[in-house]
Amino acid sequence: MKYKMLNVRDLATIAMCIAIATVLGKVVGIFHKVLPFSRSVINAPFFSFIVAMMLYKVRKPGAVSLFGLGYGLMMARMSIFATISIAIGGIVADIIISLILRDFSSNTKIAIFAPIYSGCGVISTFIMTTFFIKSSLYTFGGTVAMAIGAVSVYAAGAIGAFFAMKLYQTRLSKCLTN
Repeated sequence: MKYKMLNVRDLATIAMCIAIATVLGKVVGIFHKVLPFSRSVINAPFFSFIVAMMLYKVRKPGAVSLFGLGYGLMMARMSIFATISIAIGGIVADIIISLILRDFSSNTKIAIFAPIYSGCGVISTFIMTTFFIKSSLYTFGGTVAMAIGAVSVYAAGAIGAFFAMKLYQTRLSKCLTN
């Protein structure tokens, strides 16, 4: 299927999602101090919700890459390694989603593939902390821990993505198509 290029409206949607993710990241940060779960497991439903809603609106390849690049740039104040990890995770997720999904017309397929962004984020963070950051503060625990983390993050992200699908189908599809 031949895709159209991203237009200004699509870029505005992606930019709004980046802004929401940045603000939401600050709010969700409160839970990181209270809940005993991994940061990624807590973030995954929220970010998968945002990515799924963005894909429902944009429905073009490249959207997740731009989201990852933009959000990565917003996180540059934390660390250049965070920026690279987020950007690479977004680009790899976009490649996987575009190759497997091929057609962005199915809401269910978008909900299934949107959590790949969060899973790729765990994998890229593992690679970044294993090979580039040599600090005991950022040890990941090995490949098995990364695989378990990626699967659990995908599962948590699926909750957010399917919630986004339900919300989109019941309430927002009429508003967003105008």
